[in-house]
Parts: sequence; structure tokens; C-alpha cells
Amino acid sequence: MDDLFEHLMESERDKAINGFYTHFIVFLSVIAALAVVNLISGGAFWIQWVVLGWGIGVAFHAYTIFVLRPRREHEARERRRAELERRTGASAAGSPGASDPTSGQ
Repeated sequence: MDDLFEHLMESERDKAINGFYTHFIVFLSVIAALAVVNLISGGAFWIQWVVLGWGIGVAFHAYTIFVLRPRREHEARERRRAELERRTGASAAGSPGASDPTSGQ
């Protein structure tokens, strides 16, 4: 069961990372095309505002994928491990063969 959970987390992580890289490549492609349009059309430069606005979105996406998500996954693993330890500890203490440390045996 834990292997399935880990596999699903890795699969979701892979999808999220691939989604970020897709977002980043689309960002670079569109910015390159818009830069060419801005240079050909002449006049004032406006491309920096597009780069700034969309770049902030890409930066937040990267922060979410590469900083927040691993932190949440680590916390989820720790909670699952603690719950498993609590369950196995409770079942071991409740078994008839377990000795009571306070009984002095």
C-alpha cells in the first residue's frame, strides 16, 4: 500500500514538473515572438511589461512546484510514517505476548 502511495506521489510530482516546463517553454516561445513583433513594429518598447507580468506567474509556478510541493510531500510522508508507527506501536502493545515495562519483569 505504501508503494502505491509513493508511486502516485511520484506520478503527480512528474506531471506537475512537466506542467511547469511546458509553461516555461510556452512562455519563452511567446516572449520571443512578441519581442520580434515589438522590434519590427518600432515605436516604444512594451515587451518588458509582458515579460514582467507573465514572468511573475512563471516564478510563482516554479516556487509552488519546486519549493512548496516538496515540503508538503515531505510533511505528508512524515504524517503517514508517524501514523504507521502509532498503529504498529499500539498493536504491539495490545498483543498478549508483549511485556509491560512497568510490571517489573
